[in-house]
Amino acid sequence: MKPQRNERGAVAVEMAIVLPILILLVFGIIEFSIAFNHKQGLHAAAREGARFGALPQNSQDEIIDRVEDALDGVADPDDVTITVTPNIAHPCDLQAPDARVKVTVSMPYQANVPLANLAPVTLTGSGEFRCE
Repeated sequence: MKPQRNERGAVAVEMAIVLPILILLVFGIIEFSIAFNHKQGLHAAAREGARFGALPQNSQDEIIDRVEDALDGVADPDDVTITVTPNIAHPCDLQAPDARVKVTVSMPYQANVPLANLAPVTLTGSGEFRCE
């Protein structure tokens, strides 16, 4: 009869190998979901600003205010860069028939995943509408 080996320590070793990978996977999925949610919010705010800016009576400052209002709950307006193209007081006033207004919204994002040192990225959303 062969003596039985004690394998109680094997489970601890296997867990020590698998746990960091599991932590990276779970927190990576969570952080990716948060970043994707922010990106969708930036796109929605940019589309809202571009739709508002497509009217000739709206000024660039009003467009930026509309975008900042649409960012409520998505990002802090102080952390966001908003660009309106063309960069004039009234982007759609007296423009050519096929003129377009484009709004781009970007913000820095730092993912916080344990056991990983990830570089910050810039999330960007944009919207473009033809001037009415």
